[in-house]
Amino acid sequence: MKRALLATLWIGAAAAAVAIVLQTTGLLARPAAFFGKAIGLSPNEAVSFGSFLFVITLSFAVAWTMLEVTQTWRRVGLLAVLFLELIVAAWVWQAAGSSLPPLPAILAAGFATAFACGFTATDAGRRRSATTRLFEGRLHQANLDRLTENGALELGEALAREASLVFCEIANEGELIDELPAAVCAQLTRDFNACANERFLRDGGYLHAADGEGVRVLFGFPNASEQHARDAARAALAFRDSFRAAAAARPDSLGKIDLRIGLSSGVIVATRRDDSPRSEIVVSGEPLEVARRLARANQIYGSQILLGPKTYSAAGKEIVARPIDFLRSSESHERLEVYELLSLAEQATPEEIARRDRFWTAIVYFRERRWNEAFAEFTRARGEDGELDRPLQWYLRRLEPLCLQMATEPAPGSESLAPF
Repeated sequence: MKRALLATLWIGAAAAAVAIVLQTTGLLARPAAFFGKAIGLSPNEAVSFGSFLFVITLSFAVAWTMLEVTQTWRRVGLLAVLFLELIVAAWVWQAAGSSLPPLPAILAAGFATAFACGFTATDAGRRRSATTRLFEGRLHQANLDRLTENGALELGEALAREASLVFCEIANEGELIDELPAAVCAQLTRDFNACANERFLRDGGYLHAADGEGVRVLFGFPNASEQHARDAARAALAFRDSFRAAAAARPDSLGKIDLRIGLSSGVIVATRRDDSPRSEIVVSGEPLEVARRLARANQIYGSQILLGPKTYSAAGKEIVARPIDFLRSSESHERLEVYELLSLAEQATPEEIARRDRFWTAIVYFRERRWNEAFAEFTRARGEDGELDRPLQWYLRRLEPLCLQMATEPAPGSESLAPF
């Protein structure tokens, strides 16, 4: 943003200065008279302060516009429309008994466009334009400005970056396909993606993809951030809340969607598919696969947002979360501990923290096979809406038969009831 503003200032000032100097020194007298006669204007030698002010304002406006618009054909089109509007405005002013010399304004606009084209033709300008084209529509404008201000991101070679990925999916997509006509189901997916895109872009995420498989949003890329895990968790909670409101308002469409979210952090590798400025950005790394697994694992426990251990560790005290279970990987000896994201720490009440702590204690007892103590702690962890706390109910259903068998002898190790 800062660089674009500075470029606008010097380009606009230079274009206005050239046009005003040509006008005040009389060098435009004959061309202006010839041009005015050609378009049917009466000759007018008076140069007013308002004319100078109009030329200056127009120069800055054209400079800003031409720096933001990078396609040559769009620049030409905008300039042609502007020239036509200036001529029409001159006719209108003349009909009103006043005058507005169009040639100085046309020259100022032309000079501003030429200077802007020259600026974007430089190495810095080309990199800025290429970065804008690459990420336009995938970043909020403020983050896009920040990216171009900090220098263009070189993706010609692979770039490794610590980041967090949010994966959102429609968990009941198969059921919706069976229930709804194809056109309705496709529109529902588009509405879901649009809702997610708007929310996550506003919260600073990079929209990597939004399609029938789900919505993938990165935090910490392309703009580096040490708080990427916290930002991802904050955005996921905000999207969950905004989606609930949208679903309540539209029960016949978004209200049919079973939303599930997974968050994972780690090293991602990004590169461009080819050297074209509009080429696709390819992102790979463990967070993509883990976030997808976590989103799907929500269906086992009845939770809505699950975190991987790296996200939980990186977000630290900024969030309120509780351990749920272990997910087994393809390697039998490797297991992934997952956590349920409850809220932001700044928004949690003391009662919510206390219930989280009791649930945590119950998990410890459960993993130690102290069934009766685990059952008692889970029961104490129930709030007023305990029936809606599905992960807690999931554990209580499994503990009831164990408690009936009086399996109170502790055993070493821990057990995962949900291999995944």
